[in-house]
Amino acid sequence: MAKKAKYQGDDGMDAFLDVLFNVIGILVLIVAFAALQSLETKIVKEAYLGVKGSDPRKMVNIVCENRKCTMITKKNQKAGNENFKIIIKNRYKSIRPTTGGKGWFTLEQLAQKKELQRIVRKYPPEKYNISLLIYPDGFAIASVLETRGRRAGYRFRHLFFNKGEDISVGMAKTYVN
Repeated sequence: MAKKAKYQGDDGMDAFLDVLFNVIGILVLIVAFAALQSLETKIVKEAYLGVKGSDPRKMVNIVCENRKCTMITKKNQKAGNENFKIIIKNRYKSIRPTTGGKGWFTLEQLAQKKELQRIVRKYPPEKYNISLLIYPDGFAIASVLETRGRRAGYRFRHLFFNKGEDISVGMAKTYVN
């Protein structure tokens, strides 16, 4: 009859390593799923037009879409004009930019500093901050506007919208950077 091999204790270590690697694998999966979840962004449903609580400056709101920019003012919101289409659904008011109007300025006009000088004269940086409402095809002009506006002394807030998304307008305190 053959002799039994002596037990050397390796089976216990193998079981421990199996459990350890299974736990590590599960943790890696949890971290990967968490990273995928964090890539999704929240869609902006409402743009609050206001000022920061500790900042005495008012807010100038500029929409950038289709490589053009225009300002949202109370006059635009209430009366409506050719720059925005006013939409009322279930007692909620929203606006949609229409870039065919005369109130839009282009990158060329901004590069010639005509539009920025007009904004600085009408809304001086000592009294106003700028809120940029940016659509996907308005990033280029928004970045130029922000670069020149920061040099002029403005502080900025950014809101990003999907193409064709309406802007629901309300009033509240906001924060700028």
